[in-house]
Amino acid sequence: MPKLFQRFLTLSLLGISLQAAHPLPQPFQQGVVAADHPLAAQAGLAVLKQGGNAFDAAIATSLVLAVVRNQSTGIGGGGFMLYHTAKGKNGVLDYREIAPLKSHQDMYLDADKQVIPMRSTVGYQAVAVPGLLAGLDTIQKQYATRPLAELMQAAIQHAEAGFAIDAHLAHAQEVVAERGAYPDLQTLFFKQGKPQPIGAIHKNPELAQTLKTIASGGVKEFYQGSIARQIVTAMQANNGLITAADLASYRPKVRPVLTGNYRGYQILTMPPPSSGGVALLTVLNLVEPYALGWNSTGFGSSQYTHLLSEAMKHAFADRAQFLGDTDFVKVPLQQLTSKAYAQQLQPRLQQAQVQTLSREAYGLKGLSGSSDRGANTDHGTTHYAIMDRFGNVVSATETINTYFGSQVVIPGTGIVMNNEMDDFSKAPGVPNAFGLIGNAANAIAPGKKPLSSMTPTIVLKDQQPFLALGASGGPRIITGTLQTLMNVIDFGMNLNQAVASPRIHHQWVPETLFIEQEMPLDVQQALQQKGHHLHSGDAENVVQAVMFKDGVYTGAADPRKGGAALGY
Repeated sequence: MPKLFQRFLTLSLLGISLQAAHPLPQPFQQGVVAADHPLAAQAGLAVLKQGGNAFDAAIATSLVLAVVRNQSTGIGGGGFMLYHTAKGKNGVLDYREIAPLKSHQDMYLDADKQVIPMRSTVGYQAVAVPGLLAGLDTIQKQYATRPLAELMQAAIQHAEAGFAIDAHLAHAQEVVAERGAYPDLQTLFFKQGKPQPIGAIHKNPELAQTLKTIASGGVKEFYQGSIARQIVTAMQANNGLITAADLASYRPKVRPVLTGNYRGYQILTMPPPSSGGVALLTVLNLVEPYALGWNSTGFGSSQYTHLLSEAMKHAFADRAQFLGDTDFVKVPLQQLTSKAYAQQLQPRLQQAQVQTLSREAYGLKGLSGSSDRGANTDHGTTHYAIMDRFGNVVSATETINTYFGSQVVIPGTGIVMNNEMDDFSKAPGVPNAFGLIGNAANAIAPGKKPLSSMTPTIVLKDQQPFLALGASGGPRIITGTLQTLMNVIDFGMNLNQAVASPRIHHQWVPETLFIEQEMPLDVQQALQQKGHHLHSGDAENVVQAVMFKDGVYTGAADPRKGGAALGY
């Protein structure tokens, strides 16, 4: 954890105000970009300064992240983009990865219907059809003002010339090395069989050439041209599932924005196949009646933490039971995100004790199944948020799932491929890499998209942009985004405070309340008396946020990962 963040937490727990513990974010007049790597934020800002809009900046930012945050994202992955245009249009573009046509519901089970270890997380059979480039191409054609080839130049430069490995990338390499890194990944990132240290210059000339090919021939090179042929050849040679037909048929999908209201603010967020927006609105609806009281009970108090964690459990219980790709299953969206549903749940929320003996006490309907796995700490995801001087807003979360995805690198391309197939439910009640369980709604099917936790969110006040944010960190994406939003609206924090403040996480299963190590002892004891099982660690989610308030732009990049918020 960065020393600055440790100092911030220590001061806040000593009773010193958050304002004193963390400086005000820098104000900007023309626009702002927040990303979890400084080079990506710089690329986006450069586009804004050159007259481009937020969509231009988003493409440049995304592609640089695909190079310098290859443990988290890349053109072998996918994502979701939520946007608000200068003309007032709200939209969602879904470029999530898709299950190959050869996939089937029991593909990760043996003859005894037991899950085959690692099959869905490492290697060629873990890879779903990538959508990131198709998504960026769609956005460029509809809303951008600059050609794609121009917006790719910063990414090409960083892949070719190299960039310094930072603490997060070094840590990610150490994590996969401890687990036993796949040979493809060792060849690309390791030196003499060992992870590279902080400060070492990492180059990916094959990825640079791949990006040049796309810049010259268009995104069709990836889905139908020379790069597609390299992907298919590698898949055929390694028992992978992706075919030429899978790549050629991939299309991003425009989806309706999921909307809600919280304390006079309009919340725009992500619908399925993400669970993030549904869970976010569920929790906000549940806690809204108590929000005014939190100003007096105090941020981080045991009462606040208890109510918030219980609300999280209700949301995650419904996630496990009902949520999946709405192109394949019926999801009761209106019911789950309604104020009336929250009112039905609130008597259970007010229980003085945790319903530790009955999972069925949470959500619309309980789900049998168990998991003693903790939440995975991988940050195999990235988020960026952008506001421009024209009034456009972009909030996008992109991913390859866990650190370095499947660890497959397509020979000759430098492309690290995702392992999004693990986000499906391999069998009812069986946890994925993040300890999340599900049922038939999220079962594997050809052409289906796995359930996600990505939660790109935009907040409007009086129909005008106010806040855009999102996070990385598996299921903790939802709770990190949620708490940052509440920090701003309920506690009046500036963005630096809101993003850096200590967070909690509960995902219903396992029955554990994850807390940051800095929670005061008396608060921990009070929570334990209410029946909570506490696990102390780091937040393991990383939030990026931008805001427009009182005529100025501000931004914050989470100190937990070391990004940047830049504007002009």
